[in-house]
Amino acid sequence: MQRKSPSIFKIDGVGVNLERFYPAPSLEAKNALRAKKGFSPDDFILIYTAEFIPRKNHKLLFDILPGLKQKISPLRVVLCGKGELLERYKALVAERQMDYVVFTGYTRDVADYCRLSDVLVMPSVQEGLPMAMIEAIATGLPVVASDIRGHCDVIEDCMNGFLFGTDDAAGFAKAILTLYKNPALRAEMGERNAERARAFSVEKAVCAMQVIYASVM
Repeated sequence: MQRKSPSIFKIDGVGVNLERFYPAPSLEAKNALRAKKGFSPDDFILIYTAEFIPRKNHKLLFDILPGLKQKISPLRVVLCGKGELLERYKALVAERQMDYVVFTGYTRDVADYCRLSDVLVMPSVQEGLPMAMIEAIATGLPVVASDIRGHCDVIEDCMNGFLFGTDDAAGFAKAILTLYKNPALRAEMGERNAERARAFSVEKAVCAMQVIYASVM
C-alpha cells in the first residue's frame, strides 16, 4: 500500500519576542544605554551579532574598517558572539590597533546592544532565515547586509536597508557611509524595520502553527 506523501507547510521562522526586542523609547533612553555600556552619545555604532565562524564573513568587515574609520571619526563597532575564529580576530584587532572595536563575547544583552547602535551589518555568505537580523530590525535598526538568500527575504534594497555582493568591499563601505551621512534615512529605514519585524513575531508564528495543526487534525 502506497502511503500518501505528507504536505509541507512553511512559516516565517520560530518567531521573535517583541517584548524583548523593541526600539529605544527615546533618544535619552538610547544614550543612557550607551553610557551604561561605555559609549558616547556622539559615537556612530555598527553592530554585528553572529557566531565567529567562516560563513559569517567577519573578515570582510575587518577589511573595510580602517578605511571607514578615516571617514567616520566617531566610528565604533560592537561584535556580539563567540566561536572558533574569535581569538584570531581579537589578535587581528590588537595587531591593527583597532581600539574602536568591542568584542562582547556571549552576552544576554543583545537587545540592549542593538538598541544603542545605529546600523546592523551582516556580511555573511550563507544564511537560512536570519533570526539575528530580525531581532535587530525589531529594535529599529537599518541594515547593511550581503545579498544572499535569507537576507533578501527580510531586506528590500534601498527601502529598509542596503544589500551588497558578498565580495563587494567597496559597496559594503559605501552603504555604511551613506547611512552615516544621512541620519534621516537611518531613522526612516529603522521605522520600516520595526514594522517589518512584526511579521516575524512569536504571536504570528504561533497563529501560523495553530492553523497548520487545525488543518491536519
